[in-house]
Amino acid sequence: MGWVWHLDQLIRIDVFGQTYTFKADAGKTDPRMVADFLMEAVRKIEAGQSSPAAGSNQFILLLQAALNITSEHMQLKQQLTEMSQRISKQTERLHSLMENTGPPENGCTSAPS
Repeated sequence: MGWVWHLDQLIRIDVFGQTYTFKADAGKTDPRMVADFLMEAVRKIEAGQSSPAAGSNQFILLLQAALNITSEHMQLKQQLTEMSQRISKQTERLHSLMENTGPPENGCTSAPS
C-alpha cells in the first residue's frame, strides 16, 4: 500500500490493493511525498483501530485521513496568517520608531564603538 511512480506527469498510487492514477501538477511538491504522507495518515488511523479495515471501511479510512490532513492544513494556515499579522504590526512599529527618532545629533549614521 502506498507505492507511487511517474509516467508523463501521471501518478499511480496503490491503496488497499487498488491502483489509482492522478495527473500531477508540474513543479509542485513531489507526488511521492504527498502519497506517502497520505498513507502515513491512513496507517495512523488504522493503528488506532481494533480491527483492520475491510470493504467499505477502507473508504472511511481514506476520508478520515483526508479530513485530518485538511484540519491540520487549516490550523497551520491560520497560524501563518496570525504570524504574518504580528510581523506586519511589528514592522510598522519599528518603521514608526525609526521615523520618529531621526539621525543621531552628531550626524553619524552608525552607533559609536
